[in-house]
Amino acid sequence: MARPQLSQVEVDRFREASSAAALELVNEEGVASLTLRRLAKRLGCSYAKPYSYYRDKEHLIDAVRGRAFDLLTAFMSEAAEAGDLTVETYLRFAFENPEAFRVMFELRQDFVSDETRAAQARAWKVCAQPFHDAVASGELVGDPELIAHVVWAALHGLASLALANQLHLGKSLEEVAAGLGAVVDGFRPGATKGDPQWPS
Repeated sequence: MARPQLSQVEVDRFREASSAAALELVNEEGVASLTLRRLAKRLGCSYAKPYSYYRDKEHLIDAVRGRAFDLLTAFMSEAAEAGDLTVETYLRFAFENPEAFRVMFELRQDFVSDETRAAQARAWKVCAQPFHDAVASGELVGDPELIAHVVWAALHGLASLALANQLHLGKSLEEVAAGLGAVVDGFRPGATKGDPQWPS
């Protein structure tokens, strides 16, 4: 007998549940533990079922990555709505979701679905919005997208160093995070612009 065709609602429902379960597995045990068989066991379904939705582990990791970006969007949006979107918000997300953070940014991405690209765009919009607002109000001067990228690069580097336990050269996480304000100050009205150079 032919297998009944699943409705789009049923497909979407399973993908939603399976991506959430896969993200839980990654956060609990790391991405190396994530397999389609482990996912099936977590969901309580047949081992064959996830293969109907994910071609291979790479596609499953892509779903986890998209789910993690949506989690970042919700995390940052909640802070923004409370008027508490700061440097510490992004760091807190990284520290509370270290394995998801690594999947989002450290794993090679040979395959990225349209859904995951959209999730990345949603997360970026929330993270970059304060810089658009600051430029619009005159608090900062320049291309808001460039400012957001520069600050993100510095902030993300700090988060990655902290997660790798590499902040052991004399300055604490808190001290370096406070120093990130100097990055933003470089885009304030009247700040001196120029090509960055190592001090001589």
